[in-house]
Amino acid sequence: MIKAIIFDLWETLGTKNVGISKSLQDKFGIEKSSEFMHLYETSVQLNNWSSEKEMAINFLKEFNIEHNNENEEFIINLFREGIEKATMFIGMKELLLKLKENYKLGFISNTTVFEANVLNKWYIRDLFEIKSFSWELGIKKPNKEIFDITLQKLGVKPEETVFIDDGKKNILKAREYGLNGIVFKSVEQLNDELLKFNIKI
Repeated sequence: MIKAIIFDLWETLGTKNVGISKSLQDKFGIEKSSEFMHLYETSVQLNNWSSEKEMAINFLKEFNIEHNNENEEFIINLFREGIEKATMFIGMKELLLKLKENYKLGFISNTTVFEANVLNKWYIRDLFEIKSFSWELGIKKPNKEIFDITLQKLGVKPEETVFIDDGKKNILKAREYGLNGIVFKSVEQLNDELLKFNIKI
């Protein structure tokens, strides 16, 4: 029986409407690759930065990019734009409210300490019993430890849980760890997939 539902944040609950990684690649001439995404996430999403400036400097350092005011401000403004323009997918908040009536809700997100504030902007922070942030734990998906910590805090077993993420790689790993998984494509599709698990909506 399903007792808990865990969500990813970006491109699952909502979107930034800004291609941050692509903008960084275009600006600094970085080739798109899995190595880039790994280093990008590691450089900005695994620390509780005291300031946006500190985060920007670390990104530039990790990619061996010249540290100057222009580059620093570009990064800071890009992330601010992503937060400012971020929107929740239509119908998602209503779905969360319905699910909250019968299930424990949590989420696991690879994100920065600054971007995590969209939960307040969208007025959904209190809907989640457990919030596992990469910046807070120093671990990112699909590392098994971040799933284990989340399940332990929710007080549920892997087989009692559905994990929802737009990334197929993360879903495949979650299934390896024993969780049920749904690759998110749209709110409508998610509703249909949840019904297959006999989840009350």
